Amino acid sequence: MTTLSCLTEAGKWRQCAPPTTQAALLPSQWQQGHMLDWMLRPFSTEHFIKHHMDQRPLHISRQQHQTYFDGLLTKSDIHQLLETQQLQYDTNVDVTSYTGGKRRNLNHNGWLETRTGEPEVASAATVMQRFEREGCSVRILHPQRWVEPIYKLLSYLEDELRSPVGCNAYLTPPSSQGFAPHWDDIDAFVLQVEGSKRWRLYAPQNKTDLLPLDSSRDLRDEELGKLLLEVVLQPGDLLYMPRGCIHQAQALPQAHSLHLTVSANQHCSWADLFQVCIPRALELAIEESLGLRRSLPFDMSRHMGLVHEGSDSAQRAGFSNTARQLLQQVMDQMPLDAAADRLSVHFIQQRLPPYGLTGEADPADLELSSDSKISMVRPGIATMTVEEDCIALYHCLSNPRVLHAAGPDDKPEAAETADGSPSAHGRLEFDLGCGEVIECLLASHSSKQLSFVLLEQLLDSSESGVDVFEFLSDLYSQGLIHVE
Repeated sequence: MTTLSCLTEAGKWRQCAPPTTQAALLPSQWQQGHMLDWMLRPFSTEHFIKHHMDQRPLHISRQQHQTYFDGLLTKSDIHQLLETQQLQYDTNVDVTSYTGGKRRNLNHNGWLETRTGEPEVASAATVMQRFEREGCSVRILHPQRWVEPIYKLLSYLEDELRSPVGCNAYLTPPSSQGFAPHWDDIDAFVLQVEGSKRWRLYAPQNKTDLLPLDSSRDLRDEELGKLLLEVVLQPGDLLYMPRGCIHQAQALPQAHSLHLTVSANQHCSWADLFQVCIPRALELAIEESLGLRRSLPFDMSRHMGLVHEGSDSAQRAGFSNTARQLLQQVMDQMPLDAAADRLSVHFIQQRLPPYGLTGEADPADLELSSDSKISMVRPGIATMTVEEDCIALYHCLSNPRVLHAAGPDDKPEAAETADGSPSAHGRLEFDLGCGEVIECLLASHSSKQLSFVLLEQLLDSSESGVDVFEFLSDLYSQGLIHVE
């Protein structure tokens, strides 16, 4: 029977039986638009968002469905990746251990002193020897780049969540621990695939560590807060941890452990939105507000500053009141839509190419009539912005899968042009007159299902002089629209 462990408002864990149980689904049976529901069964996504996201951990134990995550990844798959994919230390694979309160990294094939500083391809034999004989954990970063089922899972989740989703795989020998206690800057969904692992979750010591925007350094035992949960994950189990939840994990003695950590909500906070919004809001307010352009009072330093912090003078109160009034003028100029578009563009450029879409099509195959029904090929694959004198349409169909979750130093040659500069992917320019037509197409579907727009509607929404047929032909040639 499936059991659940969840943290109550009172800070205590309780076990509860779910209303239903569900058998495993093979990756070939997954349904696009319902992946988070599948991961969280028997909970619904709505229940999870209301009661757990950003709030408290969730443990789902599937004792009768230990094959629930079968087909995602195996220990043999990791060995094969190491043998065939030229994985580099630090970028694609980490070899590490944690014993006696100290973490040790062995991201090299030979002696540490012989390293040249250049990226080193991990030797499969060396990595597996350290795993088998030296008790080292193996972390594969971004396995979705090479493993098809994980690519499918993450692509579907990105379709559904409209925000970046990542993944790392952790292979740990029996009775071993690879990493020190720490917290992460992501929401973590731990999917236990093989073996068993004991997890310990701790409360943050300070409220300022709740939902952090950055990951922590390795923590010492004396820095750990109150133990919130100690649980053993078995195959098929899921553990959700909000950002900032301190954790550590150790494989049980009986066998190795393999789990995937699916990550979400990295740099997707209100703070990230405001970091985009507020500088532009200030620029707009300066243009409109004479008060913001006025000179500061000559006597500011007589009433403001650290040495006057405890003063309750009338001058200090008046200065603070004026500052609040001017700040409200800045807030009134907040370009929320433009900032949201900017974050959406960043996501579209960074996300995986949608699973199962073939991309470009021959515009000669496009047949249109007055009753043609037109839609984007999938929800959430494109967004638009107004940039100077054009409409820019960004899409993800040509995103390189091998660059998903890439850092600044992680740029394979296949993703570069002949002169070594990064290739441009997924940006189309159109005349400003096409704006209404693009808006009509993008607004015609919800987050989980598509709705068609009649060609007649697009013609009615277009400005004079806009060749809707040429515009649709351009989208069709990029594989962006479906026509019935």
